Amino acid sequence: MRGFLQRIVCVALFLAVLVANQLAASPVFAQSEMVRVGILSYRGSLETQRTWAPTIEHLQRELPDVEFSYLPLTLQQIAEQADQLDFIITNPGHSFQLERIAGVSRIASARSHVNKSEMQDLGSVIFTRADSGIGGLTELKGASAGVVSTEAFGGYLAAKHSLQQSLGTESDLRVKPLGFPQQTVVEAVVKGDVQIGIVRACLLESMSAAGKLDQTQIRVLGQQYDPEFACARTTELYPGWAFLKVPGVSPQLATRITQALLSMPDGACTDEWLGHANWIAPVSYAAVERVYRDLALYPYNKNLRQILKDWVERNYFLLGVIILLSGAFLLHVGHVEFLVRRRSRQLETASDKLANALQRNLMLESELAHAGRVSSMNILAGSLAHDLKQPLGAISTFAHSLRQRLDRGTADEETLQKQLTRISEQANRASDFINSMRSFLNKQPEARRRVDLRDLVDETVMLMRTFAAKHACQLQWDPPQEPVFVCCDDVQLRQVMVVLLQNALDATVEAGLEDGVISIQLDHTAETCELRVCDQGVGIPKELEEKVFEPFYSSKGSLGLGLATALSIVDSHDGDLTLKPMPEAGTCATVRLLLSRSQTEENHDTATR
Repeated sequence: MRGFLQRIVCVALFLAVLVANQLAASPVFAQSEMVRVGILSYRGSLETQRTWAPTIEHLQRELPDVEFSYLPLTLQQIAEQADQLDFIITNPGHSFQLERIAGVSRIASARSHVNKSEMQDLGSVIFTRADSGIGGLTELKGASAGVVSTEAFGGYLAAKHSLQQSLGTESDLRVKPLGFPQQTVVEAVVKGDVQIGIVRACLLESMSAAGKLDQTQIRVLGQQYDPEFACARTTELYPGWAFLKVPGVSPQLATRITQALLSMPDGACTDEWLGHANWIAPVSYAAVERVYRDLALYPYNKNLRQILKDWVERNYFLLGVIILLSGAFLLHVGHVEFLVRRRSRQLETASDKLANALQRNLMLESELAHAGRVSSMNILAGSLAHDLKQPLGAISTFAHSLRQRLDRGTADEETLQKQLTRISEQANRASDFINSMRSFLNKQPEARRRVDLRDLVDETVMLMRTFAAKHACQLQWDPPQEPVFVCCDDVQLRQVMVVLLQNALDATVEAGLEDGVISIQLDHTAETCELRVCDQGVGIPKELEEKVFEPFYSSKGSLGLGLATALSIVDSHDGDLTLKPMPEAGTCATVRLLLSRSQTEENHDTATR
């Protein structure tokens, strides 16, 4: 029994070693049980499957232990799913860029059906409608061009490079990407949606063979005739499509697939025009690289310095014109700046002179106003003596009477209080008169404040009453019950009032009237007030109406500053001073002023109530 068990163990060990040796000798395939092949689909999924199914089926037969699946993808989809694919079949331009971007490597190149050299079969064809007015490649400026994508090699880049090389400059096309499949571009040209179309060579022949295009409807532009190439084309030919290995695929699997591709029999593809006979070893893609270099596409994108250099080389004449125009513009700007600065200095000088002139004018006006007040002193001197004599005499009488009572001992407390009160009243009367006179004559800067015109007229009438009585004239002044407030310089307005009263008295005396009356009235509306001084004198002759306000003009032999100074003062207070003849005889002088803001608001409130 023990010997039987030993023989079983020995057999088991022998089988285990045999299996291990077999596993070690067998090749290592990709970790994935399925190999995913991405195929650029430029004609749609069905056409892609029909074109490339023979290649995938051949690989499946040669490698039965590997399961192949293929995915028709666009350029964008391949870029997004490159890390999920094992192999990629795409055009030469796209394969060139994927080498730089994703690190893929070519393991085979497709052999052409339509080119006898078998090495090159990819190009572009530019075409238009047969009835189009475009006769050649030199007439494409501004034309609308339908393309499948601006990144498609046979569908756009090869044609763009060819036009740039043949015309010596970039083509001025209005490119309109229409999207995959490329048949869409052909349909857009036939319908007239775009003026020209750009597709890969042999697509027109393939669509015609399938009954999808009547070639009499279109016309190829710039066609190049080649006896070895069966299709119409506009550009040179480039190597065909490439079979690419994605990084990460095991070398053993890549080698087996390469061997299978190179062993693919001729004639397996069913598409006579766009299919491929079989696969050959990778060919040179230097021509494709030249296209990307000349068009400054990845990985030959030009930096800003290179772009500027190329632009200067192409547009040196335009650059010269721009430099000349810029120089002329800068000279013009400099000249304008010089003129502006010079004019600014002139304006500053003129402004300073004007400010000095205004300052001197204000000083002269102040001097004239003071001179006018001084010239009025000869009139007010009699009033000063008279109006001071009365309160001083009364003070002397009250003081003498009080002293006699004190000497006799008959002065009781009530009598003392009464006499002292009378003395104080008379002293205040004299003081008020002196203060009014000093304010009138004082030379001081303008100071505006809120003033009740009734008080100002009262003081002026008090100053002029004695002078009026001396000439047998009566000043008739009946102040209004309500206050009339204005914002003014009271000294200046008092001067205006004195001038108007003085002129009214002179006119009354000149008329020879006895018991002449000069009326003074003060009225106001919601926003303004009017102060009128009216006399019954000789009036103003018509020939002198325009001269009475002129400085230094006088018909009385005086300085002629009164009315001129009064007008200047009223104007500075935003008011009006007018002289109008009375209906029968005499003149009425009217001063119109704005009420102070608070007075205006009070009048408005009263009116609304």
